[in-house]
Amino acid sequence: MPLSVRWSALLLLFLVAQSGAAVAPDARVAHAPVTTFTYTDAATLLRLAVPTGWRVQAETLNGTRQLRVVPPKADQRERAAIDVTITVRRLARRESLERMARRMRTPDDDREAALLLKLNEKAGRLTVEYREGHYVSSSLWIVRQTLLVVQQTDKSHVVEARCAANASEYRTYRRFLETLCNSIGKARHS
Repeated sequence: MPLSVRWSALLLLFLVAQSGAAVAPDARVAHAPVTTFTYTDAATLLRLAVPTGWRVQAETLNGTRQLRVVPPKADQRERAAIDVTITVRRLARRESLERMARRMRTPDDDREAALLLKLNEKAGRLTVEYREGHYVSSSLWIVRQTLLVVQQTDKSHVVEARCAANASEYRTYRRFLETLCNSIGKARHS
């Protein structure tokens, strides 16, 4: 093989390798630090760290106030289907963090057993990561991965943060979702 052909082949391999690195920016984004701003909800005094560029929408659903945190890019909302909901609610009768943890340890219908489960009874905090599947309109089975953080504010109230995305995209946005869900602070209740 002539020398010029070998150099051309090496140059081509080098260019392909370089373009491959440029095609996968999501891998580098996942390791970048998450810059945030502090959001405080005027009605509940709930505080959370929101990634810069994301916005918070307050809404009432079935008489319960909730905050939805919306990512800035359309592909984050559509392809990744990021869904972040924070709710301040009253504990149901006989409901406790320990019972929630026990329930999440085993699979239930389309939900798998928890991938991660941390219960800190002293701090009144439950952290659970799990996967759940469901069919979408075109009979396509979609698996979603969810980080659920429940912070007890007193004996009868909790702040519940659910940060979810399609399982195939979850790893890319994990740091954003963990920053949001783990930042929930105490809230007042009416």
